Amino acid sequence: MLRNFFRPKVELKNFDKMGKFYITTSIAYVNALPHIGYALELAQADVLARWKRLKGDDVFFLTGTDEHGRKIVEAAEKVEKPVEQFVDETAAKFKELAGVLNISNDDFVRTTDQKRHWPAVEKMWRKLLSKGDIYKANYKGLYCVGHEAFMKPSELKDGKCPIHFKEPETIEEENYFFRLSRYAN
Repeated sequence: MLRNFFRPKVELKNFDKMGKFYITTSIAYVNALPHIGYALELAQADVLARWKRLKGDDVFFLTGTDEHGRKIVEAAEKVEKPVEQFVDETAAKFKELAGVLNISNDDFVRTTDQKRHWPAVEKMWRKLLSKGDIYKANYKGLYCVGHEAFMKPSELKDGKCPIHFKEPETIEEENYFFRLSRYAN
């Protein structure tokens, strides 16, 4: 039974004959300096990008940083720096790490980049909104700041996050949601 669990669910027989290949890492969260997990992710993506280039494929390799969220604001406040200065300094360390590791990424994007990132996001947002794929609704839930995510009561241990050992905050807010059900099979 476990033997089948680890088998890929996608057909890989043509993996080395694809021609064009896009690879991206997760965008690193800049509430703290880079850690070994991020370095490992960069290295893994780099190995794949270099292999595909050696095979003659047209590869575009993207990495970058996510610079929004409560944890970032709290981290900046903790070191008594303005948020913009804090994210600029921390994002520079992530970009520097890619250079130190000789990572072959083609681009490094920052979510605070008003000239390159924001216009692309706004264009996509408007398109999704015009198609009715995004809608507003109220949401109430238990929010773990450490995870930057809502948690189910069943995920808590004695009312606390089992990772951060803190009680999540009850938050009710109006948010935008993606209408995923429209694309279900």
